[in-house]
This record gives sequence, structure tokens and C-alpha cells, in this order.
Amino acid sequence: MKSLAVRAALLAFLIGVTGAATAPAQTQPTLNVLVDQVVALFPKVDGDVIEVQGSTVTVGIGKKDGLLPGVELAIYREGRELRHPKTGEVLGRTEQAVGRMVVQQVFEAYATGTLSEAGDVQAGDRARVSAGKVKLSVLPIAEGPAVRGGLVEAAVHELVESLNRSGRFQVGMGDAIGVWLTQQGIKREDVLAGKGLTQVAERFKVERLLVIAFTRVQNKPYMDVRLFTLPAANPLLTTALFVPPAIKATPKGDFSAGRPRESQSPNPQRSLLARLLFGDLDAGTYSSGEAAIPLKEVAKFPFVVTSMDVAVGSKDRIPRLVVTDGERIDLYRITADRVLEPEWRYRGDSRGHIFSVQLAELTDDGTVHVVANRYNSIPAILLNSFILASKDKKPVLVVEDVSEILLAMDADGEGVKKTLWMQAFVQNGFFKQGDAQRAALRNGKLVVEQRLRVPSSFRATGATGTNITGKGPRALAFVDEHSRLRIAIDTQEVFRSATQVGGSLTKLVVQTQNERGGRDYIYTTEPMPLSVDLDGDGIDEIVVPQNQFPGRLAVVYKGPAGYRFQTVNSGFEGTVIALGAIPGDSGTPSLIAAVVRSTGAIFSSQGETQIIMTITE
Repeated sequence: MKSLAVRAALLAFLIGVTGAATAPAQTQPTLNVLVDQVVALFPKVDGDVIEVQGSTVTVGIGKKDGLLPGVELAIYREGRELRHPKTGEVLGRTEQAVGRMVVQQVFEAYATGTLSEAGDVQAGDRARVSAGKVKLSVLPIAEGPAVRGGLVEAAVHELVESLNRSGRFQVGMGDAIGVWLTQQGIKREDVLAGKGLTQVAERFKVERLLVIAFTRVQNKPYMDVRLFTLPAANPLLTTALFVPPAIKATPKGDFSAGRPRESQSPNPQRSLLARLLFGDLDAGTYSSGEAAIPLKEVAKFPFVVTSMDVAVGSKDRIPRLVVTDGERIDLYRITADRVLEPEWRYRGDSRGHIFSVQLAELTDDGTVHVVANRYNSIPAILLNSFILASKDKKPVLVVEDVSEILLAMDADGEGVKKTLWMQAFVQNGFFKQGDAQRAALRNGKLVVEQRLRVPSSFRATGATGTNITGKGPRALAFVDEHSRLRIAIDTQEVFRSATQVGGSLTKLVVQTQNERGGRDYIYTTEPMPLSVDLDGDGIDEIVVPQNQFPGRLAVVYKGPAGYRFQTVNSGFEGTVIALGAIPGDSGTPSLIAAVVRSTGAIFSSQGETQIIMTITE
């Protein structure tokens, strides 16, 4: 610790001297010096391998190209020419990765370095740092109360914003990595030494990790920084600096970077978001202890629920809950006493398995609709979705035999899903990539209004609209084919989780056809992410089941340092099939979860489902 203090004191002295010599008196230190160091390690260079002697490689790139010691180069071998089959235009050459090297000495026109990843490197190969945006994961570590959480958030936010402004990086937060390292018992000092990072590279598919460890030296907040190119455990960059005084701690409770409401008291009760993130959801006991979020089991069904949705009517203001077991659909009213009151039951025919249900209002009169997706593996049937209307406490079939996947959306953020999206079904992949259309219910028919711009990875069976981005257009949050949560505006992705989310018990057998014949694959449906304002600032957070880990929920919120992903142990004993929410009188919403406990074999339809609800105080 003494050596750390000496380094910090020296660094502080150097910053003070440099500032006094080169800047006006009012200029305060910033994080630009750190950003410049990181950017310098990724120059846009490409050149030839001149010679190879053992593990030492010489390349024809030097100071004139902006190369610096410490830069890691990817070495590749060019192959045959690739020509356009119609125009004959040369598009480039095939490439084969053969190794990586770290530059040690840089001269005017060439440089030498050592192989960091062994391979069959030869003279005539090429070495480069890609000109595309470099993917960089940022992992902040702050153990104990030494540095206030708000200051950590503010410092990381400033660093991430500066890296983004450089135009060189695609920055993502490594929150899931931090959770995993903590679970493995890997301490701050071990992470800085590179321990456990080989497993991180394999588990999270991360190539570059910027570790920022916060502590206090001379009673000042201090940052120890390492830049790793995984799976190598030796850092490309090792540096340290005090947190610049210009960076101020973020006010407590401002998770979503939204302004507090005027009616908010100076010392407000901790929001539901804060209580979720700090582990106040009691594990399995459903107690109403002083620090816990009170929970209540409002229903228990003797069957496995495959889908659930919750909504409050725009006209009658009645909260409702709809569930399905794949064969029938049940609609309930949620009374003021938190009791489910049956409204109607619909039992369809045998034309398939109902794998999702959503509550919507697709007409201007406030009629409650249930949008249902149904699938049958028989090639003559396949997808046959339908829509029900609630009339005089009875279900009425208004649209049937729809061959597209239906998705009810809250397009305006009013809390009611009044817009209908459709995505084409295809046997090779289930979803038609990049396809979405907005439709309207008119005279008992669905009429396509316009084609929508969505990412190519969009899938309509686990998606929702959200204002998590703050001001501006609403975003689209969905679970992709790799079980990652993505947030996108139009076709532009703004966040993708590094760890898996979603997962369910519903498996659909899809038969594909190609020139070699047919084969079957299993498509697993995904739960709908829940977009809900948990802290009363008018900006949504996203909660989604994380059934890869028993009893886990993932909470995504936009803080000062960008989008944050945190895993929460709900304590629920089973598979969280679906989540919903209804607003509370105090502004705090009540969350509702459908939790399935299977009693048969894996993927069995035998079991029971609890409907569990948080109780607002």
C-alpha cells in the first residue's frame, strides 16, 4: 500500500506541475490523458511482415504510420482473389488469421515485437489493427465504501463518453463480468493481475477489457487502470490517476438520469428499482420484513402457464391478467384486494399450441383484446395466430388463421398496447430477418399499414417498446437468437447484454426444408421483457427473466455511465415464465411474476404455477 501511495503522490505532483506549466489556472485535470493512452493503442495501421526470427516479428509499419510500443497487431495471411460473379470486380482476398504480436520497439519505417498468440507466421503475411470500431468492455471495480458509488458512476460515465467521442470504440459495460468475478471470489487485486480473465474471455466472448479499480489514496479517490486483450493475462496498458476534481458524484437515487419530480420529497423512500438492485427482494420466504419487498401469492394454478400478460384498461381502469397453458386462455380481473376474479375462459380447437398471449386495445372504444400466437408442426398448418375480444365478459373470436407472428406494442408510452406489429414466419429460422409490419384491426380483418425498420436480429416473440433511452423516439427491446437482450432505435443497436437472458419451458418443433431434404430443430420461445418505471423518474427500466440461473431476474437501466445490466436474485423457486406490472397509487408499481415449478421430466408440461405479486407500501 505504501508503494501505491508513493505512485499516487508522484502522479498528483506530475499532474499539478504539467497543469501549471501548460494550462490556464482555471483548467482542471480531466480523463482525456487516459483516453488518449487507450486510443493510441489502436491506430488504424496495416502492413507487411518483413521477417520472423523465433518469436520476434518485424513489420513494415513504424512511427510514420502512428505506431507506438504496446500496440497489439493481428497477423493474417491473404489467399485467393474474390471476384463478383456478375461484374468480375475484385472484391478482395480471402484471409486466414495466423497469430498476434505485441509491438516492442518502433522505428521510423518499421517495428519489432513478440508473438502474443503463437501461430505459423511467415514473411509476406500482413499485420494490422482494424480500421473498424474496436469493441471495448469497461469493468469498474469499487470494493467497500472507500469511494462513493455516485462518484464511481460519474467517473465511469465521463470515461465512456470520452471513449465514444473518439469515434474509435464500441463501448459496452462489463457488469455481468463483475458479477461473475464476485461469485467466483476473485478479488480486486487478482483482477488487476489478470487472474480469472482467461475464463472471462471464454464465458463472455470478450476480446478487450478495460478494468478501472477505484480506491482512496491520501484520502482522495484514485483509479488503477488495466487494459487487457483477452485471453492474454498481461495488460497492454497499466496506469493510475486520481479522479479529477471536476467530476462530481451523481445524486443518489437518480438511476435513470432523469430529473426528480417536483412533488418528490427531499428524502424520498427508496424506489423499487433501488430495492431490487440492492437485494431487498426476500429469497423464497415471501416475508414482509422491514428491509424486504413484501410479496403475496395471489393465485396458484395446477398446471404449467406458458405465457402471461398484465394490463390496465384505458377506459375502465381495471387491471387484468391473462394466462394460457397452451390449450386454453383465461382472463382475470385483479381486485383491489389482490385477488384474481375470473372473467372468461376460451378453449380453442386442436390447431396448435398457444405459445404467447398479450393484452391489447386495438379499437378506439377501449375493448380488451387478447392477441395469441399459436403453432402446429404439421406443414399444412404451422403458424395460425388469432385475436380475441372481450364482450359482456365473454370471449369473441375476431381474427383467426393469421400466418404471421403477432406482437402488441405500446407505441406511445401510454401504458396500453394499442398498436399491432406482425413478423413473417419462415420455417428456416422461424422469423423472417429484418421483417416487421404495422397492422390495424378493421372490420374484423388485419390491414397492413406500413413496413417498419427493425434490426435484422429482431424477433417478435420476446420484445417490447420502451423509453429507457430517455427523450426522443421510443426504443425496441428484444431477446435475440443468442439469448442476449438488445435495445435498438430504428435499426441502430444501442445496447446488447454480455450475458444470456430469457429462456422458457415451451419448445416448438420446426421442420426445415433444403436441397438435401428436411430436418427438425427446436425453437425455444422467449418471455416478453417488461418495460416499467421502477423509480418514478418517468424513464423506464427493463426487467427480464434470466432463467439460465435459477430464480434470477435481469434489470437493465440507464445510469450516468450508460446502460447498466444487473442480475437480481428474486428468490423465486422455479422458472419465471412471464412478468407484468400495474401502477400503484403511490407511484410505485406492483410487479407480477408467473413462476412455474415442473413436477415431471425436463421440458414437461406437468407442474404448477404461482402468480406472485409485490405489494406497494
